Amino acid sequence: MKSSGVAHMLRLLEAEDPKNPLTDQELAELLETSRSKVTSLRKDAGIENSRERREAILLEDIQNILEADSKISMTQLTKELVRNGYRITLNSTINFMEQKSLLASTKKATVKVVKKDAFSGIIGSQRSLSMQVEQAKAAAMYPPIGLHTLIVGETGVGKSILAEAMYKFMVNNKDSETIPFVELNCADYAENPQLLTAQLFGYKKGAFTGAESNREGLIDQANQGILFLDEVHRMPPDGQEMLFQLIDKGVYRRLGDRDLRKAQVMIIAATTEDIETSLLNTFRRRIPMVITVPPLSVRGIDEKYDIIATFFRQESIRVKREIVIKSEAIRSLLLLNYPGNIGELRSKIQVACAKGYLTCMHQSDSGSQIIIDNETLVLSALPENQELSRELKHFSTKDLIVYPTDKVTVPTQPINDPYEFSEGLYRIIDTEYVKLQGNYLTEKEIDSTIWKLIEKKISRYITTIQNGRQVQHLKDNIQTIVEQDLVQMAEEMLRTAEKELGELDQTLLFCLATHFNASIQRIRNGEGIMNPNLANVKKHYPKQFKIANQMAELAPKYIGMPLPDEEIGFIAMYLSATTDAKVKIGKNIGTIVVTHGKVAAEMVAVANELMGNSHLTALCISLDESPRFIYSRLLEMVKRNNQGRGVLVLVDMGSPETFGDQIAEELGINVRTVTRVDTLMVLDAIRKTQLIEMNLDEVADSLVEQKKSVVLGKRNHSPKPEAFICFCLTGQGCARYLFEHLEEVIVEVSAKVKFVFLSLLNEQTMEEQIKETAQQYDIIGIAGSFKVQTSDIPIIMMNDIQKQSAVHRFVAQVKERQKQLKNESPQLFQPSLVFLQEPITTKEEAIQFLCGKLQAVDFVKETFIQTVKEREAMVPTILDTGVAIPHGYFSEVNQPQIAVLIPQAPIPWGSGLEAKVVLMLAFTEKTSHLFGNIYNVVADQSLVDQLTASKERNQVIECLND
Repeated sequence: MKSSGVAHMLRLLEAEDPKNPLTDQELAELLETSRSKVTSLRKDAGIENSRERREAILLEDIQNILEADSKISMTQLTKELVRNGYRITLNSTINFMEQKSLLASTKKATVKVVKKDAFSGIIGSQRSLSMQVEQAKAAAMYPPIGLHTLIVGETGVGKSILAEAMYKFMVNNKDSETIPFVELNCADYAENPQLLTAQLFGYKKGAFTGAESNREGLIDQANQGILFLDEVHRMPPDGQEMLFQLIDKGVYRRLGDRDLRKAQVMIIAATTEDIETSLLNTFRRRIPMVITVPPLSVRGIDEKYDIIATFFRQESIRVKREIVIKSEAIRSLLLLNYPGNIGELRSKIQVACAKGYLTCMHQSDSGSQIIIDNETLVLSALPENQELSRELKHFSTKDLIVYPTDKVTVPTQPINDPYEFSEGLYRIIDTEYVKLQGNYLTEKEIDSTIWKLIEKKISRYITTIQNGRQVQHLKDNIQTIVEQDLVQMAEEMLRTAEKELGELDQTLLFCLATHFNASIQRIRNGEGIMNPNLANVKKHYPKQFKIANQMAELAPKYIGMPLPDEEIGFIAMYLSATTDAKVKIGKNIGTIVVTHGKVAAEMVAVANELMGNSHLTALCISLDESPRFIYSRLLEMVKRNNQGRGVLVLVDMGSPETFGDQIAEELGINVRTVTRVDTLMVLDAIRKTQLIEMNLDEVADSLVEQKKSVVLGKRNHSPKPEAFICFCLTGQGCARYLFEHLEEVIVEVSAKVKFVFLSLLNEQTMEEQIKETAQQYDIIGIAGSFKVQTSDIPIIMMNDIQKQSAVHRFVAQVKERQKQLKNESPQLFQPSLVFLQEPITTKEEAIQFLCGKLQAVDFVKETFIQTVKEREAMVPTILDTGVAIPHGYFSEVNQPQIAVLIPQAPIPWGSGLEAKVVLMLAFTEKTSHLFGNIYNVVADQSLVDQLTASKERNQVIECLND
């Protein structure tokens, strides 16, 4: 049978066209067998492959053409070969010439022009882009460091690739690999000129809060090289002006530094916008070279075909398989319109190859071909009744076959490539196929399951491509906005959550990091975290809350203190929004970003890209637009965006600040306005407006509070006068009675205290009056005739005023409050709450014992013990050093304190660890920052050994206090 197959194959080969020999795939179709079997038969018979069989006649014909016309270009040479009956592309011609050393050996001037250089990887460099390439070369070689250049063109035309080629050309011609190439995406800093200054020019130690050491900027890194400014139209006018001095005189200053520094930097800037309107005239005039890259739609069919072939060859090499592109698919790819230009074309090809690769997984032959047809391409409707040109027919009459051994010219890429995502798709297919293969599923079911997963991935990739931005790029730069420790903490938290929930949307990283950036600062400043839905989250999302607690256990490692329960609740809410279907289908709070200029649209684009969401809307207004017209536009937008939960309006400045209330009254829709919007606020809002547990007012209030923290930075500790509030229904009767009974003891605590009398006969609630009073005074205590919410301010009720013990505890709490307001550390240890050599043998017994001791002296509420048990049920709180640190919720603590237990023998605590020391932590939110000090002790094995060796209570306290 084998011999008959060889004989049949030989007969076919004898009759083949020597200029276009039969490929193994074509032979397989004629012999009605597999390509791999044909390859095996051919090799056994000692027959060369199709390219090798054509080599001699092709070489002879090329030499004849060159002898007849020594000045022929590569394009003309290829066309001449096609006229002579060859099926060959320009790239194939050039590759063949290189392999046979014709380009290097000939002395023809035109051949030297096509010698492979830094621009050879750009298809069209010798055709439609020849002028742009010549401009780029001239700019790169202009002494001493190159001409500043502006590259203009639509998204996806290859602006960054041209910038990369300019860099490579400079390296090659200067025989140096040390020339730096530094990239900055201006969009990341569009709303923060100061941050842009620090990033570009660096800063001096002490230039701003958090600048703990000198730091070089991108200008330093790019000295004697290239600084690539992508999306330069997103650079604010202030940023453009910052570069004037560098461009004009070659000098600059670091932020906070008076000294001038020198730098020689070639600036290459790229933009998709009209440079006449998007850039300052003074900046544009300083860029002498402007290169306009044309869209794919105006480039020739031959170039489009070469681009398609090149991308398929790259995929073939990546998956180590031959790819057969059917003529119908080639015709479709040539006919389609690509708003995203080359980038969109490339992504479409990558998706098709991934789908074709998935189909190959069921074939036993590991070398089976990937077949690309119109069905694999998943095309939208093609133009109907379109007349095919002669050139288009020429390039789409035959199937295209690409091989993993093909030589592909791909430029090196110092620039991140947002269109390069197929490697991840193949890896997912391989991994998931192995998982599903043993689950008794049909091939169709396996394909369907994997492809649904792939489609989700592709959707995110395509969104990234269309926006021209990269999540990874912003991840690299988010550390300029968010503390590095917080980014690392968010990353590790996500890894912790993924162990329980599987793969999570990585946009959660940005959500958590930017959320922590504001909330952690508030905690450090001793400010409260408001989460009115904490109880609801615990009840309805217990799984997420448990995982959030596990994530929160990482906080001491990175920030030196635990997270309050309210913050853990927010983490659980974010997890729920990502993983819980019940939350996902909830209607969003309508959100509109309003700014002057195009800033709003840009911020919404960034937010949509990072968070994978589209419920935000942008309203861009001009400075000369009348307030009446702005109002009418915003009113219509509020109508359209209301989904029944109200509308949040985020504005920068000006008249829109006041329109929210007017629109709410006119439409009968709940509208809240938050001012001083920036990208971080938008990123925070996009998640919170999806959480069904948070209403519009709660979202708006949290944004306002977090904005205060971001703007103010460190808390202003200038002391306010101290006040003590007495209240009742009238502000006179019971309030005066309370004052008379407490005046003496309160004055002993604070000699200059002011007594404030409040009445319920007021338009404001008592809570609102207390909050208003707190803006003028530091309130050290409250006495009243009925229950009110006072946050962490000590309060004593009328019916307790005659109880000496109650007054005594209240005065102690007032003193503690006063210490907190003065930023003094409270005394967390008392000898009476240190217990040595107790005969306690179980975890439950230890918790019961210590909580009972704390409750007996009224440091904690009766319900404190239940919250301790809840937390322990989620995660055993014990360190490797043998110290257990059980703790309850802040809300269940009356006064901060730590009870200490050193048992006679170690107590089994969980996670395979035993507790030699137990510290029952009763912290309030205001004192949670002190956990870092405790952690430093209990995480140090030598100090723990000192603790366990202590014989006296005072020794224990001394060790812990030290």
